[in-house]
Amino acid sequence: MAYIENSKPMKRTPTAIVLLILLGMARVFGAQAVRTRAGVRPPLPQLDHVVIGYFPSWNRAAFDHTMIAYDSLTHIAVSFAMPDAKGNLVLPQDFVYPALNQTAHLHGVKVLMSLGGWGNCAGFTPMAADSAKRAKFIGQVADFCRDYDYDGVDIDWEFPETAAERTNFTQLIKGLAVALKAMTPPRLLTMAASSGDYYGRWIEFETLHPYFDFVGFMTYDFHGPWTDHSGHNAPLFSCDGDECGSMNDTFLYARSRGIPLGKLLLGVPFYGRSFDTGYLYDRFRDSRYYPFYEVMTFRAAGWPSFWDRCAKVPYLRKPGGGEIISYDDVSSVWRKCLYIKEKGSAGLIVWEISLDRWQGQSVLLEVIRNSFLKK
Repeated sequence: MAYIENSKPMKRTPTAIVLLILLGMARVFGAQAVRTRAGVRPPLPQLDHVVIGYFPSWNRAAFDHTMIAYDSLTHIAVSFAMPDAKGNLVLPQDFVYPALNQTAHLHGVKVLMSLGGWGNCAGFTPMAADSAKRAKFIGQVADFCRDYDYDGVDIDWEFPETAAERTNFTQLIKGLAVALKAMTPPRLLTMAASSGDYYGRWIEFETLHPYFDFVGFMTYDFHGPWTDHSGHNAPLFSCDGDECGSMNDTFLYARSRGIPLGKLLLGVPFYGRSFDTGYLYDRFRDSRYYPFYEVMTFRAAGWPSFWDRCAKVPYLRKPGGGEIISYDDVSSVWRKCLYIKEKGSAGLIVWEISLDRWQGQSVLLEVIRNSFLKK
């Protein structure tokens, strides 16, 4: 094992000693997990669809493993570890969390290590371009899964965007899949994919989908600071000639790229985005990110909520005008779950599971659980 914590090589400093102690704890938990795999570990939650919830490792002081609604999830993707340019696996300071893995497994929930994430992907390009660095990284990832009792790996490279990176991404996924499936027990391999062809054209989905257990499409961020007009953060359907996309558009795109229904996951955001305009599809100057629990404070303060009958999502308008917030609520999440069931898709991904805590409850996760409970 040769991981890097806090972007510095591991040495026998106090920090490294802590890591070694944690590794020993993880091996104890790992031994327990092996015993549960032999017949003690309970079955997965009684959900008839896959629900992968991303856990923010950097926020565990405010949202720890005891606050997770395990009965609403089938998988937890711990975010984020990453590669460096030399092919090392880099672990943020709070990433290693044996108590989460152990508790999730006691609830029958699988745990994935998510690699990358926005702003953490600079190391992918040089690592994947070099066969020796690629092999080194794959070996360290497999060792980490074994040492810390992870059930698999989620790839969130945002984003390959050249022909060379497309080829190297394919080689990385093929090599990683072989290594993970050769483990005892075999580990899962999943992916967080962009919502359309702008970045999707640099992924060989038609070739790679057999190597993935699930491919989760990030069906959110359709409008934000990067667009020239306001709009819904995560519409179910596109409306009024808007070409920025929707969950439905992404579903059709994923199917056109050959993703089987049994592996296709769509995304639900537990956050919204504001625009300093009073109207949808209007010019704006400023756009901000708001967790669901903050959006609820605006509603509680008297901001009226409106329902877009075409897009099937709500939005708030500031009293007196001048600002709107697009977000997902109980009704829109329920409709998205219904859409997934009607289309026969495998399930959904959630970004991220700490954001829907309101008055002590995981409000939106509860909707997903109730929608996907086995009858």
